[in-house]
Amino acid sequence: MEVGEIAESTALSVWFSTATACPSTAIRQWQASPHAPRRLKCGVTFDVVLVDRRLVKAAFRLLDQYEQPLGPAVRFTSLSSAAVLVPSGTVGRWGRLVAASQWPGRLARPVCLGEGHALVVPAPAPLAATGVARWLFPPDEEQTIGGVPLLTSPGPLARCLAEALTSHAPVERTPLRRAVAAVKSALPYSGRP
Repeated sequence: MEVGEIAESTALSVWFSTATACPSTAIRQWQASPHAPRRLKCGVTFDVVLVDRRLVKAAFRLLDQYEQPLGPAVRFTSLSSAAVLVPSGTVGRWGRLVAASQWPGRLARPVCLGEGHALVVPAPAPLAATGVARWLFPPDEEQTIGGVPLLTSPGPLARCLAEALTSHAPVERTPLRRAVAAVKSALPYSGRP
């Protein structure tokens, strides 16, 4: 699912640049350094949902199965999390969407970030294995409207994240489960399964 290089159209560069302080300067800098990552402001053209990378992958498989549009998602190389780009304004209703998805109350909910936050996205043609961010799912040039890529719809995303959590996620490792596992690993093997 991860990609190495993607081509970026002028329209996509313009869309990315609208989430910077000075769009024309940003485009010139990206043309001069096409491998440089981009720091984009959230809440302008997109908000982001931060969640565990494995959960995003499972949720995107479900979204694809349900024939929902898959928008861009970024994974962070030093973290196990990913950021899914969703329409701007999602932050205001994200809590209600997650609550409606029947998210398990004992688990931390995915966070949605909007205005006042920023996201580092990789260059369209990143160098080998460097950088703090990689495309988990790149913007799809074939699924754009006026140069604007389709973004993942927040309602279906919240439902699919909850479904992926309950049906695909590993068993939660509570302190009791960790203690039992530690005791079992210290006991001699009895030969019984």
